[in-house]
Amino acid sequence: MNMSLGKRIKEIRIKRKIKQKELAQILGVSENTMYRWEAGLNAPSDEDKGRLAKILGVSIAYIMGESDEPQRPQTNVDISSVKDVVSIPLLDSTAIACAGFGNGGMEGIILEATESIMVPLEDLGYIGEHKPFAIRVEGDSMNEAGISDGSRIAVNPEEEVYNGDSVLVKWGRRGDVAVKWYYNYEDRIELRSSNPAKYPPIILSKKDIDAEMEAGNHDYFHICGKVMVVNMKPKKGI
Repeated sequence: MNMSLGKRIKEIRIKRKIKQKELAQILGVSENTMYRWEAGLNAPSDEDKGRLAKILGVSIAYIMGESDEPQRPQTNVDISSVKDVVSIPLLDSTAIACAGFGNGGMEGIILEATESIMVPLEDLGYIGEHKPFAIRVEGDSMNEAGISDGSRIAVNPEEEVYNGDSVLVKWGRRGDVAVKWYYNYEDRIELRSSNPAKYPPIILSKKDIDAEMEAGNHDYFHICGKVMVVNMKPKKGI
């Protein structure tokens, strides 16, 4: 058999009785992305090829056209097995959570969600008025927290934050936005990186925060949400 990658994905998806939209939701990509893969207009990344093979119950070699033997035959994929997994919006790639010194703010960036990621519901914590969202991470300051460059993190604005938690935070007059470990002390807030030698702690006086708030700068310090999921659970600060 000589078949393109896209056609193989479509063929095995149909055999497994999975709709294109359902497969896109499970993978956390847009339906248009899935359409373009199957039409041969774009190709999935190596990571997505591995996930496709696992979900569809075939080998990566079969997906790639390197083998005509699926090697992992199954008659169907039970979509109900992902009923405890929810889709949350992934902000457009123009919105980046810095894992470094701060990204200079997000003013002027339109926060649109063109894709989504699938996250276990039990890992998201309390779901309230302000819904969880996902954002891409750029930088290496939180590598030891399990939040590496290129990660996609799920952030919950409603979840309570404690010392040592990883948070998406906005601070300063410039409006920097970054992922940091959060520490709340009597007189100050500390935002720490997992690599303090390269990225020293950011210390914000509570007096300065209060003064800025009184002056109307309500975004001088703002926790956008607690980081709940990053490919794996983020580690606590020490």
